[in-house]
Amino acid sequence: MSVGMSSRSRPRIALVAVATTAVLCLIAWALTAARGNQPSGVQEVASEGVRISVPAAWSRNAIECGTPVRDTYVVDVQAVAGCALTPAPRVDYAEIRLSADLALDPAATIATEERQIAGRIAHRGGDALPDGRARRVVVVERRVVVIAVSEDPAVADAIVDSVKID
Repeated sequence: MSVGMSSRSRPRIALVAVATTAVLCLIAWALTAARGNQPSGVQEVASEGVRISVPAAWSRNAIECGTPVRDTYVVDVQAVAGCALTPAPRVDYAEIRLSADLALDPAATIATEERQIAGRIAHRGGDALPDGRARRVVVVERRVVVIAVSEDPAVADAIVDSVKID
């Protein structure tokens, strides 16, 4: 009798295994589709109606006294403590922020090349900081400033090239 039960339970176990595998594959597919077409190692961050892609290893708002202290993206920072961090750490970062006055904003003034992003006017520019890091800036018509700073100019370019307007 035990032989008959084990032969009956084998098809059930096989059916459960197949169903479980199918569910796991469906979940994996759904998670991949939900991520969109982002390259691996990249995360998308948004603020002020703008989205950018930054390295996945970067943390959010790793700043002290308003200065990035490790590779980070800076968004939604309202107030900065009244202190100075000198010398400023030599790290890579991206920032999305509003500018009170684009004409007086030192980062925004380097964005002089007019471009179209999603049918809207934007300006882009770049330079090198005194420490040699590449700085790229995009200014979106609504006074949103995106800044990317990196040892590797290709990283800074990739970040500003990823700008999307919501």
